[in-house]
Parts: sequence; C-alpha cells; structure tokens
Amino acid sequence: MANGINISKLVNIILLTFLDSFPYMVLALYTFRGHWRFKKNISISLLCAVAILQMILVPFNSYFGNRDNPYFDIFLSIIQIIFFFAAVKTSVGKLIFTVLVITNLGTMVVAWAECLVNIVFPNHSQYKFDFTYILFTILMLIFLIPVMYMYIFKYISSPSEIEDNSASESEYMWNYLWIIPAIFYLIWVYHLYSGNKYHVDLSNVIFLSLINAGSLIIYRTIIQTVQLYKKNTALLAENHVLSIQQLQYDSLNERLENMRRTRHDLRHYTSLLKEIKESGDISELDNLINMFTKQNMLNQQLIYCENEVVNVVLALYTETAYENNISLSVKTNIPKDVFIDKKDLSVLFGNILENASDACKELEEDRFINLTAIYNSTDKAPHSLSIIVKNNYATEPSHTESGIFHSTKHSGDGIGISSVRNITEKYDGASTFTHENGIFTVSMILYEKKSKQYG
Repeated sequence: MANGINISKLVNIILLTFLDSFPYMVLALYTFRGHWRFKKNISISLLCAVAILQMILVPFNSYFGNRDNPYFDIFLSIIQIIFFFAAVKTSVGKLIFTVLVITNLGTMVVAWAECLVNIVFPNHSQYKFDFTYILFTILMLIFLIPVMYMYIFKYISSPSEIEDNSASESEYMWNYLWIIPAIFYLIWVYHLYSGNKYHVDLSNVIFLSLINAGSLIIYRTIIQTVQLYKKNTALLAENHVLSIQQLQYDSLNERLENMRRTRHDLRHYTSLLKEIKESGDISELDNLINMFTKQNMLNQQLIYCENEVVNVVLALYTETAYENNISLSVKTNIPKDVFIDKKDLSVLFGNILENASDACKELEEDRFINLTAIYNSTDKAPHSLSIIVKNNYATEPSHTESGIFHSTKHSGDGIGISSVRNITEKYDGASTFTHENGIFTVSMILYEKKSKQYG
C-alpha cells in the first residue's frame, strides 16, 4: 500500500483501461489509413495522447469518484469518438457506422471476458479489475480483432479510395447505413445491462454472440453492396467515355465519307459551275455553295485547344450543336499536358456539354451554350483549371434540399452533375450549379495537388 492506494490494483486498472481503448483506436486508424487528416507522426501522437489521458482519468475516477457512474463511461466514449472524427477524413455516416461496429465489438469482448472469468475463476468474478479479467480480455482481443478486420474492417475503406472519383457517389448511402449497427448496439446494451446485472451467464453471452454473428453477415453484405454500387458508378463513367469515343469515331467516319462523296461528285460540281457561268444565274451559285458547305460542315471549327481529349469532346459537341441549331461559343486555352486524368477530363466536359445540349434541345429557338475553360498558375496550387458553362433551357431544373439535381432522363437523381462534383472534389476544387432567368450556369475550379504530379 502507498498512501492508501493499492499499487497492484492501480496497475490492473491502467492496463485494463489501455485494453478497453487503445486496440480499438488502432483498428479504426488502420482501417482508414489512406484517409488520415494529419501526417503520420501527428496522428500517432494524438492516438498515444488520448490513450494516456484515459489511463489517467479511469484510475482517478476509480479512487476519487463513482466507479459505476454511467456518465463517466459516456465521457470516455466521447473522447474516443472526438479523436476518431478529428483524425480521419471521410463521410460522417461511414465514421458513425465504424464507431458503432467497433463499440459492438468492444461490448462482445467485455461480455465474453466476464463470462469466462465467471466460469474458470468464479472466486474472482466479483472483482472488475482482477488480473483474470485482463487475461481473458487479451485472449478475446487476440482472437476477435484479426477476425473482425479480415471480415469487416478491411473492406470498409481502402488506402486508394481517396483517389477514386467514384467513391463519393456512394458516400450518401452511409448517412443511413449506420442505423443498422446502432440497432444491434441497443440490443447488446439491453440484454447485457438490463436489471443492472454486471456479470453475464454463458447462455446469455452465446445468445448475444449469435446475434452478433448475424450482424456481421449483415455488415459484410452492406459493405459489399456499397462496393458494388461504386463499381457500377465507375462503369457508368467508363461507358460515358467509351460512348464519346464511339460518337467521335462515327463522326470522323461520316466526315471521311463526305470527303469521298465530295471527291466523287467534284466533276459534277465542276460541270454545274460551267453551266452557271454560261447561264449567268448567280442564285444557282449561292445554292451550290450552301449545299457544299452544309454537306461538309466547312464553317465548323475543328481545333479549340492543344489538349487532345478536350478538343475531341468539344469537336463532337460542336457537331451536335450544329445539327440542333445551337449557338456554341467556346473559349479555352488548355495545353496538351495537364494535371487532370484523361478519363476525368472526358467525363467532366462530356457531362457538362451533354446536359447543356439536352436542355437546349427543348427550346424552340435561340438556343445557346457558352463555354469558357481557362488553365492558369495560381498561388494555391501549381496549376488550376476553371470552367464556366452557360446554357438556356425550357424545363426548370429541380433538386433536393441538399442540392442534388433530379434527372430529366429517368427517375431519381442525375448522375452527370454528381460525377462533375466528384471530379472537382478529387482535385481539391469546388463546383456550383445555379439556374436563373432561363439560364443554367455551371462553375467549377480544379487544383493541381502539390504533393503529386499528374501526367
């Protein structure tokens, strides 16, 4: 004894506090290792600081406070949750989902440790901070944490997901999926602590473990569903790129065919010119010129910028605008090599111009699309790409309170605008979509990341 404090008990309290918090915080951090908000050394320092803080607070409360005070346990949980939310950068729904699953894991470890102590060392079961309880807690952690990681946490997040522009498409799903582990958490709490029973018997723990096993299957199904949704979204983006390439290929083939026809008919045009010259009827000459120009689109601009991908998309939608009597104005200076991935560029410009073209087609007349894309050096980043697109429309766009626009082609939310948002966020940028007085405006800016150069 030292000043009325049992050193052995104090060590047990500190060790148990460590086991009740540190392994779970490590599991959470490792799961989201590609999404840490701070640098590695800062994140690890924060982890150690939180663990040390808890190892100070719990012994203090045990000796000088109310050991069974539920509000103190809630306070400790809040500290861990604040650390987790501060250290990890991902959607709030996914964070809540992870915290609840980890909490359920911790509850199961506590239940089995208490149960095994009660079975193997019944004389020690009344002591919460006994070494036997610590022993079985360690055994349960050694068994359960690897199993839980391999079956659940390994798939919740991946280090490369932050670079995946389709990842954000599924983020809104996590805003509701956390409710499922929350329900299982309530089941655990009710069965474990109803009637103020601290110790649990074997049948109760087995029953709850079966419930937990079922919950794990549900968690795994949820994660697989989200992953499948992300893959489908990525495939939609890929298909959009392929469709643009196919349309451009068809357009080039059509131009080649027009050139072959023109060359084949050149003798006929020459004969007509001779006849017009001899007859002196200038009106026929105007008709011939107009027919030749329309057939070969000689008044259509072919080169807009040095970037091949952007130029292909702009050339394609120039033809779409020409065929649908849409006045298309383009101002751009995008160079050949930029920091934005080619697929992202194609999806970005393709979605914007496709939506603008579809909106204009509903108008009877005075259709227009104005596009300005400026590539610059900035103070915030080595380079930036700012894009502004304006078009008029007939049907007033509708959107949810959170700003998600409804699709005009199918029921549900629009995928095009969502893809544009995801790409701008991928490059640390921002995008806005406004509509007023019959004009829809898309504004966005993308920044080159200083830590990584894109080809």
